[in-house]
Amino acid sequence: DNSSVKCWGSNASGQLGLGHTNSRGDELNQMGDNLPAVDLGTGRTATAIAAGYQHTCAILDNSSIKCWGLNDEGQLGLNADDSRGDEPDEMGDNLPAIDLKSTGRTAASITTGDKHTCVMDDNASIKCWGYGYYGQLGRGDQKSYNKPPQNVLELGSGRNAKAITAGDMHTCAILDNSSIKCWGLNDSGQLGQGDTNNRGDGIGGNPNNLPSIDLGSGKTARAISAGDRHTCAILDNASIKCWGSNISGELGIGEPGNRGDNSSEMGDNLPVISL
Repeated sequence: DNSSVKCWGSNASGQLGLGHTNSRGDELNQMGDNLPAVDLGTGRTATAIAAGYQHTCAILDNSSIKCWGLNDEGQLGLNADDSRGDEPDEMGDNLPAIDLKSTGRTAASITTGDKHTCVMDDNASIKCWGYGYYGQLGRGDQKSYNKPPQNVLELGSGRNAKAITAGDMHTCAILDNSSIKCWGLNDSGQLGQGDTNNRGDGIGGNPNNLPSIDLGSGKTARAISAGDRHTCAILDNASIKCWGSNISGELGIGEPGNRGDNSSEMGDNLPVISL
């Protein structure tokens, strides 16, 4: 409530932002007043935070972004591949803010996947960077990038984003017409396209030409969240639908089997979750 940030758990790559690689919260007397706040820089506080596999990002009070932790695929957006926060003197004023490559634009929301990061700016445009082999960056290739691109991601003619979420290796957005598009890895149907073809990699297609997900007759989305290999949305009638991997019952439909990886499994054929 003072807009500082505290992180705990695994810290193998410095994702806790404490200047070392020791885990926190797994032994007595490591939490509470014994857990230091992350140094975000002189006078800086946080307004939002997102945790990926082994990296963490925060939107600061001046609408800039700082990321720390594992950086082997450029997920920290610093035009480098060395991790940050795993050694002393790498945080605070020594950790640079990410250059979004957009004049006058600031961050509105942020999401982190396994090894990629996406930001929606104050103009409702999306930029993604980091690991991109499966098309999760939506750039039309299978490359990794260690900094934000110059151009924003194309979501379709005249379309902008209202919300974004990153799963393990896929990314989804709610568009300004309350429809959903997802791109990246699709081995379990997590993109909701009725197949297992990846999107955004230039092979299976790009977000610009990607059909919106069929949520059911007349249904649109209020909110969205992406997991490892599944995706869930709150619909306009406050019901919930999930699609993708279902090996542990994560879709909440009371029966086994993935959804969204075969035709005729989405839309009205995809059951809502019984709460």
